[in-house]
Amino acid sequence: MGILNLIFKSKSGVKDLNYEIVERQMSIDDLRYKVRIRKSGQEFYAEAFFQDAQKTGDLTFGRFLVLEEKPVLPHFAPSLKEAVDWFIGRNPPKDGYNTIWWGDRITYACRLCQAKRVVPLRIVKVERLTVVKSIPRPQKIVGWRVVEVESELTGRGIPTKKFDDYKTWPVLQWDKGPNQYLCWKCAEKLVTAGRERETVDYLVFAPD
Repeated sequence: MGILNLIFKSKSGVKDLNYEIVERQMSIDDLRYKVRIRKSGQEFYAEAFFQDAQKTGDLTFGRFLVLEEKPVLPHFAPSLKEAVDWFIGRNPPKDGYNTIWWGDRITYACRLCQAKRVVPLRIVKVERLTVVKSIPRPQKIVGWRVVEVESELTGRGIPTKKFDDYKTWPVLQWDKGPNQYLCWKCAEKLVTAGRERETVDYLVFAPD
């Protein structure tokens, strides 16, 4: 990357396409502490959730997450519509903490002068995960989440999270594009000053 990777405004923008849906199944018979399920403001390991459902017959849930994922990906929603809505910040779940969203646009800000460029963020891939338990009798729940997005400036990437002691932050991790940005004016000034090497790890963009 560097000054030669200057990206100008696209006249056409990013077109909406159908999501690719990838399907996966996870058995908790041997991974009983791998999934945490949120229901009515409380959290349960999947094992306890399914045990209770054997008595009540109620397999409804608010959302669930897979533990120890690297990178950490979004929570699973009960439906495709909710997964997409939650991702862009529409009707987010109100069942506790760690409610975040990524939006349908992304803002690139220059590290030096804070000039900005806002572009559409398009969802390109959604995961459908079936969590199953076979013993003592078959049970399952199905969850949905956004797992890949695309921007006209940085290409494809994944939505992940950053944590501190008090808050969870939405982050986009690009497959190829850098996660640091410079506007073309600041990049040009660095090059003129003989500091082109400092632009190597940055995406250089034309601000709005």
